Amino acid sequence: MAHVRVLVVYGSSRGGTAGLAVMLAEALGHHDVEAVVEPAKQVDDLSGYDAVIVGGALYSNRWHPDAVGFVHRFQRALLGREVWFFSSGPLDASAATGALAPVPQVRELARATDIRGHMTFGGVLAQRPAGRLAALLSYGPVGDWRDRRQVEQWVERIVTQLAEVRRASTQPGPAARPAPKGTAGSRNADRPVVVLPDAAAGAVYPDSEAEPEHGGLARIRRMLTLDEIEDDAGLDVLL
Repeated sequence: MAHVRVLVVYGSSRGGTAGLAVMLAEALGHHDVEAVVEPAKQVDDLSGYDAVIVGGALYSNRWHPDAVGFVHRFQRALLGREVWFFSSGPLDASAATGALAPVPQVRELARATDIRGHMTFGGVLAQRPAGRLAALLSYGPVGDWRDRRQVEQWVERIVTQLAEVRRASTQPGPAARPAPKGTAGSRNADRPVVVLPDAAAGAVYPDSEAEPEHGGLARIRRMLTLDEIEDDAGLDVLL
């Protein structure tokens, strides 16, 4: 592929999502795509990047605030680039199929930036935390549920899409060039944006209103903010 620079940014509190960002960059490098990894809160300029991948850890169906803040800060600039989102968090194998759709908050951000796709990856629980509050918040089996093969397969689709955009942009004649995002002729100009996972079918949409088996614990988790989670020293979930 002709020279393409991709910025991979992440919102991560315990390192798990940061690790996924590095995996994505490594996989892009295998396709001769230059990828730069940065914490979302430290980026102040998108100049020089052809595409952006934004990732955030999930806490109680909410994206990490650093990822949210990045999208708000650069919304206009993102509309002029190819953009993908990813989320991390499930502490089981449910994300490995690629069929977990973005949570409602992420879908709204995706509509605002006209992204090309989203993927949910598994999270990491390094060890069972000792604190009572931490134990309530970090239910799930101990282990690393990030799937490197899933990362590589998603990157293959991203690279294919980037190549298609690059080819279309170099074709002679205005009819062959892709319209700018958000204009007549762009992929989402004439219809509501419905952000689906990259899987063609079988999407599973998290229901923020549904109570799981441990309904009381779910209500507690939704009431706590990310800052409160981080203040509990016993919580050792890598997200």
